[in-house]
Amino acid sequence: MASSFTKGLALGAALFGGLQAGVTANRAFVLLPAWERLGVIPWANFARAENVGVGALFYPVLGLAALLFTVSAAIALRLDRTARGLRRFPAYAAALLAIVWATVTRALILPAMFALRDAGTHAEQLQQIFLTVSRWSGVNDVLHILTFGLNLWALAAVFSSTKAN
Repeated sequence: MASSFTKGLALGAALFGGLQAGVTANRAFVLLPAWERLGVIPWANFARAENVGVGALFYPVLGLAALLFTVSAAIALRLDRTARGLRRFPAYAAALLAIVWATVTRALILPAMFALRDAGTHAEQLQQIFLTVSRWSGVNDVLHILTFGLNLWALAAVFSSTKAN
């Protein structure tokens, strides 16, 4: 049986991972297809407006919370002496995928979004930025959803375990 600390981290990973997967699904299935139809200049204007104010805080905090809870849950599960015999694969796999999507975000998506600030209304440059963001966001979308599924699996394993006598 896992400790309450490990259970809390697994619950946090599933909660924040679920919120992130929901934001991801909205972007992948609703927003990006709409922006493809409207064009890159309206997309750029929206993206610039979205990433100031609340958006400048919401997305980084959500991503960081999902990453930290996911990695912390895997570490806690590894170090939790009361969690012997639990399946650890989903927690470890979720942590690995979380590190990968965080790297993709930081190394590929964020630089493109920062380039958006200086691109003005140059359609060709905006098109390149949009293609980069949409391509790598698609990769991240899959990684976020897989990570969430693995976090749910880990959560189920942590809460369904019984203490051996």
